[in-house]
Amino acid sequence: MSERELMTEQDIHAFGVEIVYKQLLEAGWTLESADVLGDREKVPQIVGIKDAQPGHFVVRTAIYPERGRIEGQEVFDHQVRHAMQHGADCYFASVSIANSEGKTEEEMAIPVKGVAYHVAFDGLVKMELPPEA
Repeated sequence: MSERELMTEQDIHAFGVEIVYKQLLEAGWTLESADVLGDREKVPQIVGIKDAQPGHFVVRTAIYPERGRIEGQEVFDHQVRHAMQHGADCYFASVSIANSEGKTEEEMAIPVKGVAYHVAFDGLVKMELPPEA
């Protein structure tokens, strides 16, 4: 592949949020906000409502072969508690993108701006805290 501009970490994150946003719209969610610039450890990336139930969506995006992951148990717990404080369910969306122009594993992992991507998104996982003992 020739030398082209690479996506930044923020570009990659925004791309994943856009993918999940579109999927949520197709699933019938009314989306109130999408924030790709907010503190990823503190606030959800997407907020919406469906069937009168609010939802907070935590999106993490990674480049092939990696998958988006939450940054640890503290972040997980904070996101769930934050959603609960707003009467919302909390969901996690893991996204992986691969450069579709890549001919090798290494090239598929190069996040070039302006090319098509293969997307791996297996849906939402509801995030919950264990019951208090």
